[in-house]
Amino acid sequence: MSTQTLASQLSELSIKLVIYCWTPIYVIGILGNLLNIITFSRRTLRGNTCSQYFIGVSIVQIILFNSLSLTKIITNISGYDLGQTVAILCKIRSYLFIFSLGLMRQFLCLISIDRWIISTDNARIRKFSSVFAVRWLMIGSSLFWILYSIHILIGFQTIPTRGCTHLANPSYALFYVIQFTISSIIPFIIMTMFSIFTLRNMRNHGRIRIASQNTVPSSTMQSNLPQNIRRRRYEIQLIKLSLLQVIFYVFFSTLGTYYLLYSVITNSSKKSSDQIAIDVFLNNIALLLIYTYSSLTFVLYTLASRTFRKEFLLTCSRMFKYLQNMFLID
Repeated sequence: MSTQTLASQLSELSIKLVIYCWTPIYVIGILGNLLNIITFSRRTLRGNTCSQYFIGVSIVQIILFNSLSLTKIITNISGYDLGQTVAILCKIRSYLFIFSLGLMRQFLCLISIDRWIISTDNARIRKFSSVFAVRWLMIGSSLFWILYSIHILIGFQTIPTRGCTHLANPSYALFYVIQFTISSIIPFIIMTMFSIFTLRNMRNHGRIRIASQNTVPSSTMQSNLPQNIRRRRYEIQLIKLSLLQVIFYVFFSTLGTYYLLYSVITNSSKKSSDQIAIDVFLNNIALLLIYTYSSLTFVLYTLASRTFRKEFLLTCSRMFKYLQNMFLID
């Protein structure tokens, strides 16, 4: 098999991926994340700290979809990618991608930490989980990544032989390795660590509930029992959602994490046309997996949480009644 044949075959396969995978994933992802925002914004759920984070993640994922996925689809339709030749488009697209991906990872880390805080027996630690604190953390995180990602506007450029990519000089390569470590490896560690802590807390809570069944609650506790049980069920389901989200994210993002490290390490080395074609194809697969995860969050929430399904169905019912009344009036 000749070099040109391998490159052309991988290029053709990448085009098929855009047609049969990227486009459906983009549509499903945009609609799914919009439905996530609407459902978690309902009065029953929006007062929960985890719901605030889920709303933030969904907004960031919409930005993520429109930063790179949309341009790939447009490129496939038009047959020309301006982002590979026009420097300003290259910088803006790369900036939005790095910003939204980094912010999404940070929100997932904050979700893992918040669920650990909620599940702990320490009352002092639980006080750190509040809607007010979460909103300020989300604002602070957004400002951090807006400023932190500015280096992309400086360090990315269009190169005739490689398209839109980061600078190959040693100084920026070193900085990019540090940036990669902060935005990829550390979030994996934080998510995994606090998810384990949360699971341990939930197991301890199970033991406490079994022991407390032999005690007789007071009249005040009995009057508040239904509300406390309902609130506790919401918390447990949101904890399950956050744990599943972390597991799915780690699973779908592992290839992208390793590939990014590989691309940084081998950036300055000379590569044959075969190697370049393989690198581009692996990059497309890694990105596709990240976008696949972002498009499946609505499906994940719907299948895993009875509360989310209930609130989503109520939302659909209200929207249907609203549309029905609007058409009847007309």
